[in-house]
Amino acid sequence: MIRKFALTMAAILLSSATQAQEAVTGVADRAALFHSSDPLLEARKQVVYHILTDIFEGGRLDLADEYMTERYIQHDPNIGSGREAIKTYMRVHPLPQKGEIPVFAVVAEGDIIVVASADALPRPDKPGETYTTTHFEMWRFKGTKVDEHWDEITMSSPPDAR
Repeated sequence: MIRKFALTMAAILLSSATQAQEAVTGVADRAALFHSSDPLLEARKQVVYHILTDIFEGGRLDLADEYMTERYIQHDPNIGSGREAIKTYMRVHPLPQKGEIPVFAVVAEGDIIVVASADALPRPDKPGETYTTTHFEMWRFKGTKVDEHWDEITMSSPPDAR
């Protein structure tokens, strides 16, 4: 009985270790996700699109004043609150983008915009290899400027794990 249980458990563990996840990928035309028939949601989606494209990927920190409120509340534990804090952080820790952030979903409701993108991270069990997972960014707006931000980054996450 114990031997049968041990063999069953070993089979389960081995089969789950050999299963691979479906890779997380972005859509071919991510710009199409940042539109809405509602004029206010359209404006807010475009702000987020430009934050991703111009600031995060393009390093245009000068545009933060246009897209973010001065108080810009930050819930990422590695970055202080305030528009100037995000600029300072990105000068020290630029986000290393090798092209577009691979976005696959944008959800807009009221004053909230959520963006889901693919993220490639190092495999802890296989040095030199990566796996994909989902990265989430959520912004709350005041008018047409971002006023608050959340993501799933932890204190243990490296600054470029986005």
